[in-house]
Amino acid sequence: ASFSVTSNNCKKSYVSMAKINLEFLEFKKIFETSDCLITGATGKLEYYEHDNKKGILVSTSSGGYDQPDINSQNDKSLFGKIIFIDLENYQNYIFSSGHRDIQGLFAENSLVIATEHGPRGGDEINKIIYGKNYGWPISSYGEKYNFNYEKKVYYKKDHLNNGFQEPLFYFTESIGINEIKKLEKNFSNFLKNKFILASLNGRSIYFISFDEDFKRLMTYEKVFLNERVRDIVYDKKLKTIFLALEENGELGIITAQ
Repeated sequence: ASFSVTSNNCKKSYVSMAKINLEFLEFKKIFETSDCLITGATGKLEYYEHDNKKGILVSTSSGGYDQPDINSQNDKSLFGKIIFIDLENYQNYIFSSGHRDIQGLFAENSLVIATEHGPRGGDEINKIIYGKNYGWPISSYGEKYNFNYEKKVYYKKDHLNNGFQEPLFYFTESIGINEIKKLEKNFSNFLKNKFILASLNGRSIYFISFDEDFKRLMTYEKVFLNERVRDIVYDKKLKTIFLALEENGELGIITAQ
């Protein structure tokens, strides 16, 4: 479990782990940020093996509403990063940097995909590569929510020429991008080799596909639900997608025919 604790108006982020027990869960802390921020937070978790070490990837966010800070670009800060936690000794290190607010994380073999909130627009789908920087808060395809920035762009509109990784895909208008999951090849005859993507502001789910090398988005199909989709779980055994629908506290179920 990942969580944040505020003390004296400052947040620190944690990851704790417990063996599965349906009677009682005894959690042990395995990760704690050395620094604390007013607006920092912990995000998504995914099991991952790096350099033949079994571990966990955990995302952290940095900066508040229209108040970007430089911690995402500060190698001494663990905020605005994806962190690798070694499950053998619980040591950790920065896996990637330059992140704003990762809402979805998928890892399989060497592939890591993250979905990330932009500010006003510019929600991103990123292929995460170890040691790479994804630009926030210097480069973004979104803008500040406050329009008072002297009639010029506030964020640089180029990642590559500023030394950062370009997103695989970005949405010009904010969809409130959220969790991403891979569907099994046999989930449906109509949805082969697809990922499912959730959105909050877009009130939709998206079925998307990438090229073979995961260098670009090939297709996406929007399915409007008129519900903010907070989270997705895909059950391989049942071939069923579970949707956490935020506003009415409902559970949505999608099964293939």
